[in-house]
Amino acid sequence: MNEFDPLQKVELAMIRAEHQKRYQVMINYVKEQVGEGIEYKNAVVRVVVSKNGAYYEMNDLPEEFCGAAGEEQEHHFVAQAEAISLLTKAVEATARMTRENTTHFQIIALYSRRGLVDRKNCYVYDFSPSEENPQTTPLIIGAFQPDVMPLFFKVKLEAEFAEEVTGYPRSIVFCMANAGDRHLLVRILYHGNQVTDLGNLPVSKTMH
Repeated sequence: MNEFDPLQKVELAMIRAEHQKRYQVMINYVKEQVGEGIEYKNAVVRVVVSKNGAYYEMNDLPEEFCGAAGEEQEHHFVAQAEAISLLTKAVEATARMTRENTTHFQIIALYSRRGLVDRKNCYVYDFSPSEENPQTTPLIIGAFQPDVMPLFFKVKLEAEFAEEVTGYPRSIVFCMANAGDRHLLVRILYHGNQVTDLGNLPVSKTMH
């Protein structure tokens, strides 16, 4: 069962109203910069990619959004084994995280549509301290499911060991499962703060 119950629908509506008021201008700006592009969609997420950038937003909570405009993005289709291997490598790397060697480390894996509000169907690992969110230890919700392809996953990593995990010192990688055996993988490389990632403003309340 992937539908939300009435209480969950109310909770999502309240979160949506708050985020719309605070962040809709940012979301609209990134969408305008990326342009229409090519749209991909499944039960959990909508992804748009173009030569100008890329972004994703959740179907049931569009304000759960991450994207960037610019040429430093690449996208291609990968086999399920490659997608799961990338996610597994990131999860295994959480054992190496310390406050001294890591600035940002976020993993979100949603195994069903209800993963947005049901901890049994998601895995979240988040270490992204900021002035608004001065966390000292990672937030962990749900459980990683080895060898299972999520409907959507995201890895954001900025750490001393990042290149060993993702191939780049600072990047966001997200993957949307398709109906077949080829899944859309998007990689955004960034410098400074040009990525709009509402999951870090502060840690998305959707996952709490």
